[in-house]
Amino acid sequence: MTTPNLALPYIAAAQAQKHVTHNEALHVLDRLVQLAVLDKDLATPPGSPTEGQRWIVAASPTGAWAGHATQIAAWEDGAWAFSAPVAGWIAFVVDEATLYFWNGAAWASMQGVITALQNLSMLGVGTTADATNPFSAKLNKALWTAKYAAEGGDGDLRYTLNKETTSDTASLLFQKGYSGRAEFGLIGDDNLTFKVSADGTAWTNALTVDKTTGRLALAGDPTGALHAATKQYVDAASGGPTAGFLAYLSADVLNVTGDGTLYSVICDTEIVDVGGNYNNATGVFTAPAAGFYQFQITAGVVALDSAVHTFVELQLQTTGRTYEIAFLPATLEVVSVNEAIFGGSATAYMGAGDTAYPTVKVGGSSKVVDLDGNSSPLVTFFSGKRLP
Repeated sequence: MTTPNLALPYIAAAQAQKHVTHNEALHVLDRLVQLAVLDKDLATPPGSPTEGQRWIVAASPTGAWAGHATQIAAWEDGAWAFSAPVAGWIAFVVDEATLYFWNGAAWASMQGVITALQNLSMLGVGTTADATNPFSAKLNKALWTAKYAAEGGDGDLRYTLNKETTSDTASLLFQKGYSGRAEFGLIGDDNLTFKVSADGTAWTNALTVDKTTGRLALAGDPTGALHAATKQYVDAASGGPTAGFLAYLSADVLNVTGDGTLYSVICDTEIVDVGGNYNNATGVFTAPAAGFYQFQITAGVVALDSAVHTFVELQLQTTGRTYEIAFLPATLEVVSVNEAIFGGSATAYMGAGDTAYPTVKVGGSSKVVDLDGNSSPLVTFFSGKRLP
């Protein structure tokens, strides 16, 4: 009789030569406890085995292993001894550095049945993780795919990076030879920033999206192909914010001038305002830093009467200086329904905190002249930018 799991022989009562049975049991224990086999893919016995070495016999074995496929073969006392596996046995295969278990029909890798790994302190895939990079992977391709609805998912895939405080960083860093070249994310604040580096030490913010307004700040002047009135950027070389804005009058304003009244045009709807320096409630732009600024003003003047109105004047008012944008008799440039659409541009030097806003004045009669406000096409609008 033998034990049910390891087939250890029992010592019978009044048995002679008890040591033989006892030693046989010790051999089985030595063969199967802390089981580590050299290989599991050999079908032919090795030529020069060493005492105690063990193998898992592969399919279709030959020679002394014939008829013992999947069993544990051990070289003991100059001969082969075999043990048939029982479901649940575990063996470490040395040449693969992998654990296998007997599932009742075949030896299967433990790697194939692990479905959850929880609270690991480190994990390395193809490389060694360390305290600095507790999750590390060295590979040529990686795939993240959504779990489909048919599989119990919802078909979405969202990759989440979370940080603790505003001053912390949640970003993706791109390197060459472990030296940073580009990074984007929430870098030291809550704005979305994209920055680049030529050496991994000196970094330039290439693009920033304001967390509150969604306004975009760009380094240099990448908008050369755009209309001059819509160019906005940040002059990274100067180290200070430049400004770019475009705003328009969204609805008609009635009876603003005609009798010589100087009317301040308030373009109430912003299309873009890089740096937040334009106030659409007052129509005033405030310079964030000293420098040259270029402005464009266009106005649609309605209800002109060429018989009585003598002039139309469009000006840019800045702190301490007025720029004449357009001055013409009311009889010129008049289009249908007694409307004149006219405009121009000016380059002004402004100090930090100086202001700029457009004005219109029509003279020679009563206060019956209107301003045309419209969103498409733009008729009355005000735009500007700081020059590099």
